[in-house]
Formats: sequence, structure tokens, C-alpha cells
Amino acid sequence: MIIKKENFNYGFDDTFCGHCGAKCCKGKGYVLLYKDEIESISEYLEITVDKFIKFYTKKVEYGKKTALIDLKTDGETKCVFLDENNRCEIYEVRPKQCKSFPFWNSLKNKNIKKLQNLCPGVLHADR
Repeated sequence: MIIKKENFNYGFDDTFCGHCGAKCCKGKGYVLLYKDEIESISEYLEITVDKFIKFYTKKVEYGKKTALIDLKTDGETKCVFLDENNRCEIYEVRPKQCKSFPFWNSLKNKNIKKLQNLCPGVLHADR
């Protein structure tokens, strides 16, 4: 299905998900978490919030925000919840930041070709 969002000059074909090796879940960057997301993921994993924070998060931006930790495998940085088949282990309760990709304000004015390097599902808005 093609997804479009107002004020973005591109669309997103969600049928590409899972066919690119999870480019959006690899590399540098942070997945910032809100309190309700921490609670939701903890419940989904059937662990306490304290245990989730201890084992799956880190403080970023001068200790003010909570983010998921990354794993480094074979020189590659990836989300802690990305499995060996490049599938999200918490997809049903994934953070808002993950759900909203690629419609982030920080990407709004990027060149379509550069966006397609991040995500092959990005399409010109006229499609």
C-alpha cells in the first residue's frame, strides 16, 4: 500500500518492508522512547519496567532522554530488537519513532534519491 502524508514530497510503499535488510533499523542514531512506550514494550516482553530500562536502554543527549541500545555485530550497528532475519521482535509495540518512519520532519526536505538510499520504499509523491 502506498502511504502519503500531507506536506511531504514523497510517499512510502510499505510492501518494501522486510526486503531491504532493515536499513531503517541499522546504522547510527537513536530510537528515543516515551514513558508509555517503555511500559508497553516491558509488558510485551513480560519483564518489569526496571529490568527493561536496565537491559535495553541507555541515556542520551546529556542523560536527559532514554533510547534503545544498539548491538554491534560484524562491525554493523543495529537495533537491539532486530533479529537474525532482520525482523523486529517488538513490531506490535514498536516505538512511535519507528512507526512514523520515513515521515520524519528531519527528512522532509531531503533529496528523494538520498531518501531511497535509506529506504527503498520511498517514492516520488506523484506515484
